[in-house]
Amino acid sequence: MFSRRIDTVVVGGGQAGLALSYYLSREGREHVVLERESAVANAWRNQRWDSFTLVTPNFQVRMPGAEYDGNEPSGFMPLSEVVMYFDDYITRFGLPVRCGVEVFRAERIRDGYGVRTSDGDYHAENVVIATGLYQSPKIPEFSAAIPQDVLQIHSGEYRNPSSLKDGAVLVVGTGQSGAQIAEELYQRARTVYLSIGSAGRVPRRSRGKDINDWFTRLGTFDTKVAALKSPRDRFSPHPQISGKNGGHPHPRLRNRHSLPRAVSNGAHPSDYAAKELWTKIFAPLGDFQIPSSSCCIPG
Repeated sequence: MFSRRIDTVVVGGGQAGLALSYYLSREGREHVVLERESAVANAWRNQRWDSFTLVTPNFQVRMPGAEYDGNEPSGFMPLSEVVMYFDDYITRFGLPVRCGVEVFRAERIRDGYGVRTSDGDYHAENVVIATGLYQSPKIPEFSAAIPQDVLQIHSGEYRNPSSLKDGAVLVVGTGQSGAQIAEELYQRARTVYLSIGSAGRVPRRSRGKDINDWFTRLGTFDTKVAALKSPRDRFSPHPQISGKNGGHPHPRLRNRHSLPRAVSNGAHPSDYAAKELWTKIFAPLGDFQIPSSSCCIPG
């Protein structure tokens, strides 16, 4: 039934799948990396905005065998260089990647695993799922109550300010994506409202070094899951920080509101700024009218 025998099938052509392929290749283990999309690193390639840069310095670009060795270790790669880095990685090490192949099912069989794909089936000794943690957009339930004439997009669909309708923009979520998009819109003179989440803040630099340099020296990035206070800490939001324009902490934006708290309050805000916020942004959840020119971006 599963005619093609192979040592290992790796599902997913992102950084985890490619790194694993590198090590399997070094050990001479026959394997294949199956990527559903037409090219590897799809999230970087097709789900980032135009001005995107890494929030980690270049010295932390450390795919095995291809650690950063350029002239700007403290710089931040723009999107085009990130994509090129992964494309070059495959070519450099001759990794056996097959794009455009979707994996439908992996099942345990008597002497290994049966893997059903859009391009035939595999009989594998090992199967590794390397599809990543953040591939499914999280859309707040309240979005269903927002009128149809309000443009709603996920941060993975956002490209640049000119791609949005004119008018105020609500960005829901203050993780790294939400905070960076809100900052870009604000710098383009858009009226921006930022619904805060639980992401914290850190300085970009301290005592002459990047904050991630300090985290590296302190061993923060080497922490094992077993050493965390709770397994849920694996999914804690990353702090707000940016690599744009040489790197900087995110400014404290004036229009920051906790959406669940504001919605559950139900009372009319008394000051002008808050009243404007309810009129423009939170109207579909109350008794107010939201302008059709507004946008909502879950970040």
